[in-house]
Amino acid sequence: MEYSLLTKRGHLLIIDLHSHIVPAVDDGARNLSEATQIIDAVVCNADPGSTIVFTPHFATSMHSRVINSRINVAFRTQDIFEEQYQDKLNFLVAGELMLNTFSSRGVEAIRYPGTGWILVEFKLGVSWIETLIKLKRLIDKGYSPLVAHPERYKWCRRNNRKLIKLSEMGCGIVVSARSLHFKKYAVTARTILKQGLAHALCSDAHSPRDLVLNEKLRSKYCSFSNIPWNLVTYELPNRLLNDMQLPKLPLVSRKKSK
Repeated sequence: MEYSLLTKRGHLLIIDLHSHIVPAVDDGARNLSEATQIIDAVVCNADPGSTIVFTPHFATSMHSRVINSRINVAFRTQDIFEEQYQDKLNFLVAGELMLNTFSSRGVEAIRYPGTGWILVEFKLGVSWIETLIKLKRLIDKGYSPLVAHPERYKWCRRNNRKLIKLSEMGCGIVVSARSLHFKKYAVTARTILKQGLAHALCSDAHSPRDLVLNEKLRSKYCSFSNIPWNLVTYELPNRLLNDMQLPKLPLVSRKKSK
């Protein structure tokens, strides 16, 4: 299957499915000023119609009151930035859910709007078997898990082909650009992206120091991967936001022009 590719320099229509820009709710942006700096780094290149999804941290062990409180802060932040960046960026609210119990608490509240997709993460020491069990429980409840930063889990660093199994189950896979700054995870993150074993590349931005989906990151990405940038930063994320299935991994590399 061939995919379209936007190659014009400066042309960046992006969807960032994973970010921690909502200030003062978790370990992300500390205040509105830092949140604005992160977004400004995207705006400098992004085309109108680009989207940033706010995904504050949640956990299945959290009380419902905490979940609702964080969601409300995220919606208030969305209102602020929609007014500030009119006609420049779109903003959505979802969440990143730590599956630290076998409960599904919080899933319905923080799924991507209008979809069955839910961004999930695990404790770093999670086993492959526990990963499978918890993901299957979500799938059996009718949700579609989007697995965040698999490059951080030992089972993936030992055998990244297990990501193909997850995609066959109906999961999506998203690599964090933030991992490219950490020596422990960078090699695995680049390998996953190079081999087409991820459906999306997202910022996972926590602070103004982190990489975001702009020209700087595109240049870095294209230096090691032939999977089209536009595929993993817009086309497949757009499918997800329209509640569509994602293709089975691995993705197809772009044919190099003569």
